[in-house]
Amino acid sequence: MVDSNTINEIRNNLDIVDIISTYLPLTPKGKNYFGICPFHDDHSPSMSVSRERQIYTCWSCGATGNVFKFIQDYENITFVEALKKCADMAGISINVGQPKKINKNQDLYDIYSLSQKFYQNNINTEKGKKAKEYLHNRKLDDNVIKEFGIGLSLNEKDMLTKLLKSKGYDEKTLVKSGLVNENNYVLNDVYRNRIMFPLYDLNGKIIGYNGRVYNGETENKYVNSKETDIFKKRELLYNYHRAKEECRHKKQVIIMEGPMDVIRAYTVGVKNCVASLGTAFGKEQAMLVRKLGSDVILCFDGDEAGLKATKSAIEELTKLGIIPKIVRLENNSDPDEYIINRGGEEFISKINNPMNVMEFKESLLKKEFDLNNTEELANYINDMIKEINNIDDEILREVSIKKLSDETKIDINLLKSKLTKKEKNIEIVVKKEIKKTNKYIKSEINLLYYMLQNVDVIKMYEKKITHMPTETYRHLAFQIDCFYKENGFINIADFITYLKDDEKSIKAVGDIMELDLPEKINYEEIEDYLDNIREYNEREQLNIYKNKMKEEKDYKKKLELANKRLEIKQRREENAR
Repeated sequence: MVDSNTINEIRNNLDIVDIISTYLPLTPKGKNYFGICPFHDDHSPSMSVSRERQIYTCWSCGATGNVFKFIQDYENITFVEALKKCADMAGISINVGQPKKINKNQDLYDIYSLSQKFYQNNINTEKGKKAKEYLHNRKLDDNVIKEFGIGLSLNEKDMLTKLLKSKGYDEKTLVKSGLVNENNYVLNDVYRNRIMFPLYDLNGKIIGYNGRVYNGETENKYVNSKETDIFKKRELLYNYHRAKEECRHKKQVIIMEGPMDVIRAYTVGVKNCVASLGTAFGKEQAMLVRKLGSDVILCFDGDEAGLKATKSAIEELTKLGIIPKIVRLENNSDPDEYIINRGGEEFISKINNPMNVMEFKESLLKKEFDLNNTEELANYINDMIKEINNIDDEILREVSIKKLSDETKIDINLLKSKLTKKEKNIEIVVKKEIKKTNKYIKSEINLLYYMLQNVDVIKMYEKKITHMPTETYRHLAFQIDCFYKENGFINIADFITYLKDDEKSIKAVGDIMELDLPEKINYEEIEDYLDNIREYNEREQLNIYKNKMKEEKDYKKKLELANKRLEIKQRREENAR
């Protein structure tokens, strides 16, 4: 494992503001930066990023960490993987090895990995010749076939089942995987005679398939894997693992319906695409999209189903404060068909010239009303005003109402008078307040705030206090003390790395560092905090001895307890002088 000095060196060579800015937009406010928190359903910027301290804290959900923690949680990877990623960004060479991951679903991952090798081998045999010709005719060359791991299930009932059984997998696990079904105690392959498009999780592991007919069959065109312990469609976006870097680089993500659309776009150089796997676009997928790019384009199929999917996606994205743009393809085409028939350049032109949300809604409403009919024109205008009312973006709101006025020849002031007045969205970043506390808890919190920043305060704590009264703060103080003894300094960002998976302590650090306390240390106040904590500890000890005396029957032991109480009282009197 990499030593702590190298880990700290890597962190010191990165700026957390610069790194997080590559994942999501940050806006400077005062000495910190703020952005939409990606770790909860955030609607307004509640995550604070401190360049000075090199940490982030969400004052809403409490998420806290340094650059390693952010990348680890954002990308859903291990600490070691995040460390390696940061080392590469910092230009520091490290060897983290390949630690074996323990996963309760490892058998399922292994089965899918083996199945893909099996399907890929099939398509490269004589029996796969027709399937390959089909793909070539659809202008998918061998490089694309290999890149997307496309394979073939042969028209035989149990080839994969026999292979998996020979590798030692039990029948229950095989059925659980979704690749094998059971009928009258006989196991058979689920997929037969289909081109197999692997489906991946967010980290690039194969977890399912989209099987497509290719030889003139009349049965279902596509068959998706059933949901399993590792495959939950609503939590995934096809091609996420492959497209995420391109999306962040371009600051744009294009959402489509199916794998073939994404692959086709890839062949013409459009690589920032993901797909919703044909399922209703939901909250979990919207949250994933928010991590990919600030500019979101919806390019679903041009038919009625695609229109419905577009409306659903707009609704879910808008809830998260994302206003997407929309591309609608003519002749009910999906992106795959459109690129084949019209070419890549024309498709890219459509992507570069999308409609905004209001233009999209306007186009739908115009199909519903006869604008040459006075009554229907009035209904159209009223419906448009309702839609404009839902816009939070003041500029888009103003542009839309002006366009409606120009188009309908209705006075703009009259139209504006029909709008519901929007209060200005003045964002006030509220510092997290610790709920009403007594002076003892306040002393613990304030003391920890300064211990996290100054070794002199740590030394004062070591000298005067045995322990903190509150368990969480006692543990945190102990960890601070250990970090200082091991390293000879205190640094909040490095300390968070030291805490590793101690989420409770990391959250406590975030809460405490959000306190609005003076940066300059007042040592008299520090002494007051120490005195208050000591006073509390002594009072609690007196109560413990008092209760023990009531229960104790032995006179000699009772006298010992009384003397201990007296010692504490005398010490308190001396300290009070």
